[in-house]
Amino acid sequence: MTAKRHKGWWLVVAAYALLIFGAAVCPVDPLPDVRHLDKVLHLCEYWLFAWLLVQAIRAGRLVEPEYLVLAWMFATSYGLLIEVVQGLLPWRQMDLLDAATNAIGAAGGTFLMKFRRS
Repeated sequence: MTAKRHKGWWLVVAAYALLIFGAAVCPVDPLPDVRHLDKVLHLCEYWLFAWLLVQAIRAGRLVEPEYLVLAWMFATSYGLLIEVVQGLLPWRQMDLLDAATNAIGAAGGTFLMKFRRS
């Protein structure tokens, strides 16, 4: 994989991380009253984030167990950091169940990569 393509994946990861951060710190209207909708959104959001991280880290030529674990750890840590930041904002609240859902979504995104075709 070329260095340009490797850099491109990291730019996508950075843009997505900024999108997550922006959505997390902005005041929001309540979600529609659909049971567990927020958890499904967290799950999908971090599934994609971990998948993007795997793409970027894998481009650095690490071996599979390393890049899968690194992607999961980074996505999970970022999700926890976002929850802590939300706890500091008067218009948002910290929810450790959201952080756990982020970790599960990140695990799904990395686990999916175990079955990719090389």
